[in-house]
Amino acid sequence: MSPKKRKLRLELFDDEGDKIMITYEGRLSREKLLQIADLVELYGGEYDTERSYAMESKLTKVARIIEKYFPLSTFSSKDVMEAFINEYKENISLSTVSTYLARLTERKFLERTGSGGSLKYRLYRENVINSEG
Repeated sequence: MSPKKRKLRLELFDDEGDKIMITYEGRLSREKLLQIADLVELYGGEYDTERSYAMESKLTKVARIIEKYFPLSTFSSKDVMEAFINEYKENISLSTVSTYLARLTERKFLERTGSGGSLKYRLYRENVINSEG
């Protein structure tokens, strides 16, 4: 059975007051929602270095945790969740961390090995080589 057709409308405003409107009509899957979230994140642009960590997206924070605590080692989603909570003093669910790790893997930021409940991740080799060179 296919998902029910839905209509989703978003209005976004930037710091200068410019507005972008996104309307999606059709079958809304989890993957399509993630793509829309990526678009919204891209529209927001990069943050000024003066802005605090509190202004960063959770996805960006997860990537920072990985670079800081696991630059050369493998890790699990639970490892990232615990490091995130210790670093930022804010809660994040294991399912949210798993979703972000999957997105970072799709973007070639991470490599994934294993299956099921024994998934392990590490920084994509090319990223490690580039950061060392």
